[in-house]
Amino acid sequence: MALRRTFFHALILTLALTAIGANFVAYTRPWFLHWGATPDELTRGLPGDEIVPNAVSQYTRAVTIQAPVEQVWPWLAQLGQDRGGFYSFDLLENIVGCQMPVEDVLLPEKQTWQEGDRLWMYPRERAGGAGFATLRTYVPGHAMGFSTRALGTTLEEPEDGSWSFVLDPIDDRTTRFTIRGRLAPGRSMAGQVFDVAFFEPVHFFMERRMMLGIKALAEGRDRDRIANHAQVGLWVMGFAVLVGAGVLIVRRRDWLRPLVTLLAAALVFQILTLGQPPLLVGVVLTALVAGLFVRDLLRYEPAQQWGVS
Repeated sequence: MALRRTFFHALILTLALTAIGANFVAYTRPWFLHWGATPDELTRGLPGDEIVPNAVSQYTRAVTIQAPVEQVWPWLAQLGQDRGGFYSFDLLENIVGCQMPVEDVLLPEKQTWQEGDRLWMYPRERAGGAGFATLRTYVPGHAMGFSTRALGTTLEEPEDGSWSFVLDPIDDRTTRFTIRGRLAPGRSMAGQVFDVAFFEPVHFFMERRMMLGIKALAEGRDRDRIANHAQVGLWVMGFAVLVGAGVLIVRRRDWLRPLVTLLAAALVFQILTLGQPPLLVGVVLTALVAGLFVRDLLRYEPAQQWGVS
């Protein structure tokens, strides 16, 4: 009987996680693959598309910057671990050893490129020396297109993707900043699953913050690194609630309450990481799901009370 109950609760947890995953693939993923882009921007050709002419998948993201192109380009042109950084969640980047710069300053000596130069994401001596993309398309003041390798591939394997950055003037005081990624055929099924489940969402929330960081700096504003660090802390708390609710579903008699907490925590975690709301909104949402989890803990019945060893 105890084993049957445990199996039933584990099945409930599996179904809940499957529903969360299905919603992610059907609704959340299409949204972040096209974040900020207009229908015309999704289909028009961009500099860098020629790097992977036979792409099997593509994403396009865009943001409007209230500054002229010549004011945006210097920040974009010094992109890179060994240049000005990536203006993203550098706390996360440095936790995994990226050693990103922590000051947002213009470095004119770091803003020049030639085709064949490398855009470093990791220090040269780390990640087997493979933490880079290679400049293939370069139009100063307008576009940079890099060839890339899928995560986990070696330097001996061919490059299989592209990552392009394009600035277009809307008028004398406004710029449209577009990023496009393209993938060549040949990715294994396991690689595709990894990309959808992990790489794509992580790449999005880092890239989105980079785009907004460049926008803030070009507009003369601070990109608020302290708030970025606080956001990361909220993500950790939200994920902890998600995991804890899953454990309670399996371990307690009343599984319905922790199931509600699990679904709420999954929604909040997606909002925090992908939607990146203002910090106060994130604090309120995290506090709500944390409160649900505390409620579940206070009502928790130890497993031995209902015959589960």
